[in-house]
Amino acid sequence: MPRGQGFGGGRGGGRRKMFFMESCLLVLLHREPGYGYSLMDGLKEFGFQTEEMDISILYRALRELEAIGLVSGTWNEEKSLGPQRRTYTITPQGESALVEWMQALHQRRKEIESLEAAYDAVKKNN
Repeated sequence: MPRGQGFGGGRGGGRRKMFFMESCLLVLLHREPGYGYSLMDGLKEFGFQTEEMDISILYRALRELEAIGLVSGTWNEEKSLGPQRRTYTITPQGESALVEWMQALHQRRKEIESLEAAYDAVKKNN
């Protein structure tokens, strides 16, 4: 996957937050297809304060994921009283990216635990 597009691009705090949101969206879509407001509600599980969030941020993340082929969106053709909904699903490429990211996350957790253990050992001896 190209750096700077969706997963892992950039080093700024804003990019990391967007990367985290995109990752959470992929997990939610891995479970089941969703639309904007249902996904916004699902982000609460990961600690997002969605009451304070502008939904445009979520749609920007979904557009980025769609642009790089990790999710696909389709308009619901069902005639209803409310506005049309765009339903998002994770693509096979998105599933693969999610597996790779989760493996990297597990490795990073091990590295962090090793760092914490080393620090705690030094702190204990001082």
